[in-house]
This record gives sequence, C-alpha cells and structure tokens, in this order.
Amino acid sequence: MNKSKYPSIAINDGHGFTFIHGKEILYCLSEGGSTHLYMLDGSIVTVSKKLKEVGELLKDEAFVRVHHSHIINLLHLARFVNNNMNYVLMKNGEKLSVARSRKTELLNRFTKL
Repeated sequence: MNKSKYPSIAINDGHGFTFIHGKEILYCLSEGGSTHLYMLDGSIVTVSKKLKEVGELLKDEAFVRVHHSHIINLLHLARFVNNNMNYVLMKNGEKLSVARSRKTELLNRFTKL
C-alpha cells in the first residue's frame, strides 16, 4: 500500500489521535519539552515530545534539522540566504535561522548549479 495515500502521522492530543500527512507540516519549533508543528493550513499542533524525538519520527520524510530549535520541511522551503545571518525563508514567509554547524547538512540535500 502506498503510504502517501493516507495520513502517516498520528498525534496523540490526550483525548484521541489527529492524523496528518508529513507533507502538511511546514516546520517544527522546539519550546522546552514540547514541539509545535506549524501546519500548511496555518494551524499549530503542539506535541509533548522533544524536537529530537519528533525529528526521529520524521526522518523518512523531507525534513532536515537546521537549528537546535527547529526542523524544516524541504517541500515548503523557498530560499536559503547565505550571509552572516544564515537563514531559510519558508513558502509561508517565515524566516528561520540556520546554525553554521547544520548549514552543510542542509545544502547537501540539494543539487547545486
């Protein structure tokens, strides 16, 4: 069965499960012991898992950790700005920092011309 046809992520909200496709996640932002998932529809889903745990669950998708506090979905990446303040610009206009130590990992995901 093709996984892209059905939601591949089940998020426990304490009352049940919300099912989503990985492609619906724009980026993930860490805050303490929780992680906020910023969704394509503008909603924010909060899970009580650390960003590292969320990243391990999303490793088969188009996600890359670009900073100690966030993971981005490459499907929604618009631009990488390479200057003294390295950052990515997401398709929704959000600007997220890229750590120097994670810049190479991000750029290695692309063929560069």
